[in-house]
Amino acid sequence: MRRWFIVFGGVLAAVLICMVGAILWLQRDLPSPSLLETIQPALGTTVYAHDGRVVHDFFRENRVLVQLDELEDAYVVDAILAAEDQRFRAHWGVDIFGIIRAAKTNVRAGRVVQGASTITQQLARNLFLTPEVSLTRKIREALLALRIEQTFTKDRILELYVNQIYFGDGMYGVQAAADYLFDKDAADLNLQEAALVAGVIQSPQGYAPRRHEERALRRRSIVLSMMVTSGAISSEEAAAADTTSLGIVEHEDEVKLGAYFIEHVRRQVIDRYGAEALYAGGLRIYTTLDLDMQAVAEHRLEEHLAQLEAEANFPVKHGDEFDADSLAFIPYVQGALLALDVGSGGILAMVGGRDFKDSPFNRVTQAPRQPGSGFKPFLYTAAIDNGFSPADTILDAPLLVPAAGTPITFREIDPDYEEATDWWPVNYARDFAGVVRLRYALKKSINLAAVRLGMQVGPQTVADYAGRMGITSTLYPVYSLPLGSAEVTLWDMVKAYSVLANQGVRLEPYGIERIEDRSGRVLEEHTRLSQAVLAPETAYVVTSMMESVLSSGTGWGARARGFQHPAAGKTGTTNDYADAWFVGFSPHVVCGVWTGYDERKTLGPRMSGARVALPIWTEFMKAAHVGTPRDPFPRPPGVTTRRVCSRTGLLATEDCPDVISEVFVQGSEPIRHCQLHSIQIRPPALRGGTSPF
Repeated sequence: MRRWFIVFGGVLAAVLICMVGAILWLQRDLPSPSLLETIQPALGTTVYAHDGRVVHDFFRENRVLVQLDELEDAYVVDAILAAEDQRFRAHWGVDIFGIIRAAKTNVRAGRVVQGASTITQQLARNLFLTPEVSLTRKIREALLALRIEQTFTKDRILELYVNQIYFGDGMYGVQAAADYLFDKDAADLNLQEAALVAGVIQSPQGYAPRRHEERALRRRSIVLSMMVTSGAISSEEAAAADTTSLGIVEHEDEVKLGAYFIEHVRRQVIDRYGAEALYAGGLRIYTTLDLDMQAVAEHRLEEHLAQLEAEANFPVKHGDEFDADSLAFIPYVQGALLALDVGSGGILAMVGGRDFKDSPFNRVTQAPRQPGSGFKPFLYTAAIDNGFSPADTILDAPLLVPAAGTPITFREIDPDYEEATDWWPVNYARDFAGVVRLRYALKKSINLAAVRLGMQVGPQTVADYAGRMGITSTLYPVYSLPLGSAEVTLWDMVKAYSVLANQGVRLEPYGIERIEDRSGRVLEEHTRLSQAVLAPETAYVVTSMMESVLSSGTGWGARARGFQHPAAGKTGTTNDYADAWFVGFSPHVVCGVWTGYDERKTLGPRMSGARVALPIWTEFMKAAHVGTPRDPFPRPPGVTTRRVCSRTGLLATEDCPDVISEVFVQGSEPIRHCQLHSIQIRPPALRGGTSPF
């Protein structure tokens, strides 16, 4: 007997030594108590509009943190404890009685029908371990559960658990599940809703209410009976709750408002902080986006382009079936819109295309296109800033530009390019107006007058002013530059036009006002970046000239459609109607619209900026200015007014039949009086004078 006890004791000691060694080995890389105290569940990032409304959530795990005291007296906590761990308050991380009870149940059933993992063990597995099924993992899970119980109070463990547990469909935590299934806060769930949520935990896929309604109902019944057993509710309450339907909220698949803006913000945040911070860091991003303006921008752009597709019977329309992945270009007509706040440069609306799902390519920032006559304001700005005035005259008549006469040849740009022949620029309407004032030439978008003015100002000067105002593209100093031969982005065009609206001050457009971390600490806040690049008088005079585009020029359609606030702008149409633009501004908002195919091909006959882009701009600006006062553009001190003859641009006399009031940068106003109409009433002997032309 002594020998038997010695052998038994030796074996027992060896087993104990092995067990202790195994435990020490298995817990060698378990997290320390200090690490446990710093547990922070992965938390998604929320993007807010300028008024605090939520624009979008970025997440790997859709989770909304909730404090346990917010769930005080809520059914959902009782339901989770009854379904997952009825002895949670009594055990020390591992429930021995629960293990014995589950073992008996499984033996009777002949298969595994009940688990014995406590809430603490589940938390340990979800936070630090893999879901593999093995004895090693179960031992490590139990050891870690004991360590968690030594580190945290029961309430803290339960709070971590209700925020960490997975509920299926990307939902982590009870708050996200309650919102997803019932569009409610977790604290507001009624008995049957709470039982359903708690029931999903055991098998998020198997009991998913939207896919397996009958299974979810059966599981809810089981949870209700468990709540009766635990004493949380009465049998009568359970019976009443068990007769109700699931009551889950159906979610429609809707296109996310501001998808291109959201992607624009996403790229910036990842560049600055990394993907982990964006998807799991719990950032709060406050932006400049105006959701109401964004909705109008998307709706009006799509509405107008769909109407054009129907009227012109385009071969491929938005909504037609096609394989976008197999095509180099989206085959239907595209459009883009960007709107900025004049005073700050903040992005109010951004539409980078008609369908983000078809093409995430942002045509606001990533698509350089020729602006056509939309480039002319840079020419006229350079002219006004260098001594010209709106009343100065220029000739609109046929013009030949010899290829050899250009200041820089295309061969210098591209050695393999065959030298061009002579260039005959033409007007859009293929007619000529003779001698015209600069204001008239701009409002009617006369190409030949612009080319002649560009020759006088100098192509390099035009390029320099465009760059100063915000155009970042390479601009070659060729005579066709004022007609929009260079490629620019809508982003740059809107930014550059905003200089005129902002009295000569260039602001860098931005979309992010402030970023905070999960604790509310400010990581960054926008600092206004501004630079005075034009004299205020120059900006005002050019703006005044561009106001004429809307009042009686190529942009008159904006007034005809009912937009009556003070505004200025310019149409743009390229060769073969491949691009149609309108960029314009009020004292409050600057907005640009581009339309065309991704592939550079014609939109069709007469598809000009005035017909295709201007209506979209107008409807957006009407909505953007609801309730806004009709403030005129502020007039700086260095601007004067003179009454001039509409024909000659010289100071008007009583003989001039058509007299207008014109604005001038001080010092550029005319000093001679008009003689054209006075000559007509003089004696014949005096008619041999020199023409003012």
